[in-house]
Amino acid sequence: MTGVHDVAVIGAGPAGLSTAYELKRIGLDPLVLEKTAAVGDVWRNHYDGVRLNTGRFFSQLPGNPFPRSAGGWPSRDEVVRVLETFPERGGFKVRTGINIAKLEYDRQRDTWAISSQDGETFESRAVVVATGCACTPIIPQWDGMETFSGEIIHSSKFRNAKAYAGKNVLVVGSGNSAAEIASRLAECAKTVTLSVRTPPHILPKSVFGIPLAGIGVAIRPLPPAWTDGLLNVLRRLFIGDLTPYGLPFPESPVSQQFARTQVVPIVYDPFAEDIRAGSIRVVGQIKKIEGQTVHAFNSIGAKPPEDREQATLNVDAIVVGTGFRSGLTKLIQVPGITTEEDRPVAQGDHEFPDAPRLYIIGHFVPLSGYLREIRLDAGRIARKIRKQLAERERPWPSKPASIHADSGGIGR
Repeated sequence: MTGVHDVAVIGAGPAGLSTAYELKRIGLDPLVLEKTAAVGDVWRNHYDGVRLNTGRFFSQLPGNPFPRSAGGWPSRDEVVRVLETFPERGGFKVRTGINIAKLEYDRQRDTWAISSQDGETFESRAVVVATGCACTPIIPQWDGMETFSGEIIHSSKFRNAKAYAGKNVLVVGSGNSAAEIASRLAECAKTVTLSVRTPPHILPKSVFGIPLAGIGVAIRPLPPAWTDGLLNVLRRLFIGDLTPYGLPFPESPVSQQFARTQVVPIVYDPFAEDIRAGSIRVVGQIKKIEGQTVHAFNSIGAKPPEDREQATLNVDAIVVGTGFRSGLTKLIQVPGITTEEDRPVAQGDHEFPDAPRLYIIGHFVPLSGYLREIRLDAGRIARKIRKQLAERERPWPSKPASIHADSGGIGR
C-alpha cells in the first residue's frame, strides 16, 4: 500500500476520465485505476458500425470537443480517440490492468480502503466509482437452454453481423443494443427474429436535424406528463403504429417505464423500417428451448400466457441484449447503498449517508444524453470533493482562555 491519496477514481471510461480531468483542473491529483489493458478498451471493443445516438454537440466531454470531421454522429473510433488521449490532455495518469474487487470505509481513519483482485491495496480520502452500469452481462436462464447446440452470446460480445451470414438468428431484448443488432443482422442473416417481453418506446433519432438529445435538454425541466405527451406525439408522427407488425404501443408512458426498467427508448432509425419490411420478425418472450428449436409466445400482449399462441423457431444463434447488472452491490461494502436491482441509491454529486465522500457517476441515462450527463456530474463531483477535503483538513479553532474562571482573565 502506498500513502493515502486525496481521491481515487475507479474506472477510466468516459465517466472516470471526465471526473479525473475535472479533479486535475481544480488542483487535485487523482489516482485513476482501470481494469482493462488500455484506456478506451471498452469502446474499442464495441461492435462494428456503432455510433453515438446523441449527436456530436450533445456528447461533448470536459475539454474534449469532437472535431467537425467526426460528423454529426461520432463513430466508435472517434470516441476511442477522445478517450485514449484524455490523460495526456488532462495532465493525469491512469494505472491500467487494476481490477478493483471491493471498497470498504474505515471509520477510525475516515478513509476508504480499496482492494484489487490480485491483492494490491490503496487508501484514499474520497472515491469516485465510475465503473459504469454495464459491468456484469445478464443472460436469462431458459428452460432447456443447455440443449441448444448453437451459439448463445450476450450483446456485449457481438462484433460483426457478417459472421452470421446465412444463419437463423434470434435476438432477445427491447433496448437500443438489441434493436440495432437486429437491424444489422437483417442485412446478412438468413432470418432475424426479435424476442420481446415488454413493448419498447421507439423515438426518432433526430427531428428536423435536431438530435433527440437536444429535445431532451429542452424538455427536461417540464413536468413528466408534459414530457410524456410530447414524446408520444413524436412517436406517432415519426415512427407510427407498429402494432400490425407485432410491436404494440407500451402501456406505460416513457417516464414511468424508464423509472421501472431503466431502459431508454429505441432511437436507431432503421429499426422501425426493418420491422415494417418484414426483415425482423417480432415474437414474445421465450418459453423453452429444445435443441435448435426455440419455443416462444407468438405475440406480446395482455393475454395470460395460457391463452397466447406459441411460435416455433429454428435457430442457429441467439444474441442476448437483456442488459447488465452494475456490480456495485459486490464492489462497495456498504449495506443499503444499492437497490435489489443492483442500482445505486445515490448517484452524481449525492452521497449515501453511510458512505462519506464516495460518489457514483455514469448510472443515469436521460433523454438529454448520457455523455452530457457525465460531463455535468463530473464537474459537480470534483468541486464538492475539493470543498470536502479542504474542510476535512481545516483545524478546529482553539477555545479562548478567558472563558475559564480560573484562568486569571475576566474572573479577576
